[in-house]
Amino acid sequence: MKISPEGKTYLTQVLAESEVKSLRFFGIQGCCGMNLSVALDPAQETDKVKIIEGIAVAVDPTIEAQLTDVTIHAEEENGNIGLVLLGYAPTSC
Repeated sequence: MKISPEGKTYLTQVLAESEVKSLRFFGIQGCCGMNLSVALDPAQETDKVKIIEGIAVAVDPTIEAQLTDVTIHAEEENGNIGLVLLGYAPTSC
């Protein structure tokens, strides 16, 4: 997993304004298997925590393989900035 310069800038600003100081990736069981979710949440006991570009990223081991070649990036759309996972290929039914 990597973080683009735009992703780092955005996450640094968001985390500076948040009480939680880590980004957490986790899975939510859906009809087609495990769905990827992300939130500003503290790491859970079973998470693997990595510091990427100075940002704490917690990853639930059940979805770790889905994030191997992913780059966390930030893009603006319609005046709003949000995270984009470049290289992420969601599973489907």
